[in-house]
Amino acid sequence: MKPSGAGNFCVTRYHISEALVDREVDGEQPDAHLAAEEEGRRLEELQKEAERERRKQLEKAHVRGSHALKKIQLAKDRKRLLEELEQMQAQDRMRRRQVVAQMPPQLSVPPYKRMEIKEERQRELESAFEEMYNEDWNMKGDLILRFEPQPLPAPSNRAQDNDL
Repeated sequence: MKPSGAGNFCVTRYHISEALVDREVDGEQPDAHLAAEEEGRRLEELQKEAERERRKQLEKAHVRGSHALKKIQLAKDRKRLLEELEQMQAQDRMRRRQVVAQMPPQLSVPPYKRMEIKEERQRELESAFEEMYNEDWNMKGDLILRFEPQPLPAPSNRAQDNDL
């Protein structure tokens, strides 16, 4: 059991004293107007920075967009040029075919074949001439002896020749 005199008192480790309350020795408080102005400048700088960042992003987007547009235009131009080139090639092919169709067939014969054809033609002409000469010889004899000399034509005036 408890002793009779000890029940009403409590023991605490902490004593209330004036040392627990801190008092500011300096007494100077920061100026609220200056702090507000500084905070306003900081917010303004943040807004400017955000605006610069947004402009930078817009500029980059614009550059990317113009680059993509140029790329698309170049692709279209390339496609159009290839189509025009195909049309020009087809027209050139048709023109060449027409030129080749109009060319004489002798041009497509190789040179050695042309020489053979020329020699064959020469042999044919020689044999035809020999046959004709031999036939005339047998029929008429010597043709040179049959010609009678003719007198030369009379000299004429130049004026008459010009009139003629």
